[in-house]
Amino acid sequence: MAVADSLFGTWTELENPCIGTDANLTFNSQGTYILKIEGKKDSFIFMADRWTPRTPIDGRYIWLPIIFKKGKPELKWFEKWNIRDLGQ
Repeated sequence: MAVADSLFGTWTELENPCIGTDANLTFNSQGTYILKIEGKKDSFIFMADRWTPRTPIDGRYIWLPIIFKKGKPELKWFEKWNIRDLGQ
């Protein structure tokens, strides 16, 4: 993850926003999209896919809430979570 004031840089690399088991592998997934939740201030969902090369028909998706702490996003693994608990 990196930030810049302009698309053309200078970019500053930040720490991995993922926290916990398999955080260094983005929870065994590949980020696909970040969805803004309409009507909920500063609420977003991280969407990713899990590709299984040996059984491609068994590909899966993960959706996790993005939680902001001190202005930086954090992704934690949740077995279950509720969109009603996000934002205002």
